[in-house]
Amino acid sequence: MKRLVLASLVALMTVSAVAAAPTSGVGVFLGQPTGLSFGKDISATNWLDFKAAWNFANAKDGFSIILQGNYELAFPGSFVIEGQDVVPFIGIGAEAAIGNDLPQVGLRIPFGLNYRFAKAPLELFLELGVGLYLFPSTSFMGSGGLGLR
Repeated sequence: MKRLVLASLVALMTVSAVAAAPTSGVGVFLGQPTGLSFGKDISATNWLDFKAAWNFANAKDGFSIILQGNYELAFPGSFVIEGQDVVPFIGIGAEAAIGNDLPQVGLRIPFGLNYRFAKAPLELFLELGVGLYLFPSTSFMGSGGLGLR
């Protein structure tokens, strides 16, 4: 069942990437958690960001699959270094962690920096996130890493 859920998520991300407009991207997120990332620009200052990730290292029950969805507000032009725009962002989102134990659901606040290469359809981003699991009990959560899509 767990493999079926993971395979379905990968297939969904792949189909989304093929049908996506140039303002969309699929890639990887390396850190805590490690997984696949999908980003969609709503406008120059509003983004959607989704992650389907896994954690085998520190999970209490041996593994967990983590799903994140975020709405992010970007501030282009805030950091322009030698003509290159490094865009800070902050957002609000939800996270669900599924493992052998009870699932966890909570809210998160992601923030970080995003850089889009001028001569290649790639973006590099650094993201940190803090949040609070609300179900089945209240506990703090944290995440962070480097992404490429």
